[in-house]
Amino acid sequence: MARKTLLALFLVIVALALFVYFTATGRSLFGRVWGEEQSAADIELTNQVKSAFALSKRLSAYDLRVEVKDGVVTLTGQAPTEVDKELAGNVAKDVPEVKSVDNQIQVNPGLKPSEASVREGMRVTDLEIRAELNEKLAASQGLQGQTVQANVQDRIVTLTGRVETPAQKAGAEQLARSVANVFNVVNNLEVSDPSAAQNETPGMPEASKNKELTNRVLFAFFNERENFADIGALKAAAREGNVTLTGAVASRAEKALAERIARDVNGVKNVSNQLTIAAPR
Repeated sequence: MARKTLLALFLVIVALALFVYFTATGRSLFGRVWGEEQSAADIELTNQVKSAFALSKRLSAYDLRVEVKDGVVTLTGQAPTEVDKELAGNVAKDVPEVKSVDNQIQVNPGLKPSEASVREGMRVTDLEIRAELNEKLAASQGLQGQTVQANVQDRIVTLTGRVETPAQKAGAEQLARSVANVFNVVNNLEVSDPSAAQNETPGMPEASKNKELTNRVLFAFFNERENFADIGALKAAAREGNVTLTGAVASRAEKALAERIARDVNGVKNVSNQLTIAAPR
């Protein structure tokens, strides 16, 4: 009986030793139990690596843990792909004073970002959109002296305030739509002189107008992507309100649908449908 007890105790000690030696969690627990503390340099390095992860929109969505001992970084946690795991390792290696990285991150293909990280990512995106739009509004010569406020929530821009002419109202909306990651624009601007001519849109050169209209057509296609066999094969180019469609679709029905979608986009005057019908595979 005593021999069995000693054998069991020996096996437990071996298991604990292996756990401490081969796992970051074990080493951390061992350090806490025996009073081992991180040096000031290791604590600073830990914070730097965590900050680098926080700045990455891709990595900040996942719970990645960082431990540092004598300049050696150990990464644990889960990531959805090998690409994300490798990215985390490279980001950590890029931090100054890091000697080496022990990347123990587990790949879990079914892993999804936490709701908290998704909300935080959306909040940061909204703030970035608002900052860029305010910069464009301030720089627009055609909107100088006008009162335009922009609020952003879930990538939807809401414009409020007052401008003098309909052209200025349209110009402010186009500036908002030209900002990257904007999903939609709600234009609640009031117009002091509704009868004023709308010949030109202030604040946006012709090339930017063409690009902005092209992006709106492509975005309209993307919203109807389930109705196309290969949404990536559709191309659009806008010039002075005239849109040319090129690329390939699977049928005449898709070709007609693409033209109808493009014509319904605000600002499109005419559509030249040069889409070809791809041979069935």
